[in-house]
Amino acid sequence: MSTPTNYSQPGTPTPNYGNNNDGNNQKRMTTIMGVAIAALLGICVFLLVSKYNTSKQLDSTTMELTQQKDAFTELDTKYNEAVTQLEQQKGINAELDAKINQQLQDLETSKNQISGLIRDKKDYRNAMAGLERQKNEFLAQIEDLKKQVGVLTETNTQLTTQTQQLSSSLNETQAKLQEEGTARAALVSEKTALEAERAQLSKKVDIASAVRVKNITTKAMSVKSSGKEKSKSKAKNVDKLNICFTTEPNEVVPAGEETFYLRIVDPTGAPLAIESLGSGVSNDKRNEQEFRYTTTATTNYSNGETEVCGSWQPGQNFVKGKYSVEIYNKGYLVGTGAFNLK
Repeated sequence: MSTPTNYSQPGTPTPNYGNNNDGNNQKRMTTIMGVAIAALLGICVFLLVSKYNTSKQLDSTTMELTQQKDAFTELDTKYNEAVTQLEQQKGINAELDAKINQQLQDLETSKNQISGLIRDKKDYRNAMAGLERQKNEFLAQIEDLKKQVGVLTETNTQLTTQTQQLSSSLNETQAKLQEEGTARAALVSEKTALEAERAQLSKKVDIASAVRVKNITTKAMSVKSSGKEKSKSKAKNVDKLNICFTTEPNEVVPAGEETFYLRIVDPTGAPLAIESLGSGVSNDKRNEQEFRYTTTATTNYSNGETEVCGSWQPGQNFVKGKYSVEIYNKGYLVGTGAFNLK
């Protein structure tokens, strides 16, 4: 390797470039450190200011939360006091309780509205005062209703007293009416018994007044054009029936005309009856039913034995067989008989 040639003259000083570079570096370092320190100071100031603002904001938020909490506490206190005061007014009557329940609902609505104002950080003071006024208005309304209820209660008490008095009077009247009704029922029962007894006695008298008969005979006759009658036994030859009987003595019956109802029943069980010839309907008092009679016979009764006769000429042929004869007087069967036609 060749050695560099040193062109410096002997005794001539050589420039020191290395020392100048060190000084420049030192200046640059000093400048950089100053900038860094300034930056750090700025950052510290910024952090301090930020911390201060954050702290201030936190304090403000904390204060707002505290105020909201106090506001909610105040709202709850006022609302609960109002509810308690209204609840204490219950129990007088159903109408007043219904009114109070409605007022409680209105208070709850107002409370919810105020809660919304507090959460939204709006002015709630007027609304809070309004809640108090609302409660006082409700209590005043309740007092008015209680006064009305008091008047109604007094009136109701008077009416109740009057009702009790009327009820007592009614009970007394009903008791008297019941006593009178019992007495009337007894009289009616006694009257009914007397009427029944009278009816029985009347029936006995009526039965006793019927004139009984005996010796009932029936003669079958043919009738000539001249009017002459002749006894016959064959049904085809018979034109007329003559029924005779004898009355029995009866001192109960007043003397006078008596009518006897003659009922002739053919072999088939049918009564002989033609209305145009005097037949009709009468009442059987003993059996309490009607009966159809064939003809009647009358006599002037003098309380003794009297011969009485009746006839039946229907203008038509008779049938063969056994006939029965029933005689009634005053509605009672007083005698029976029978005859045969060949």
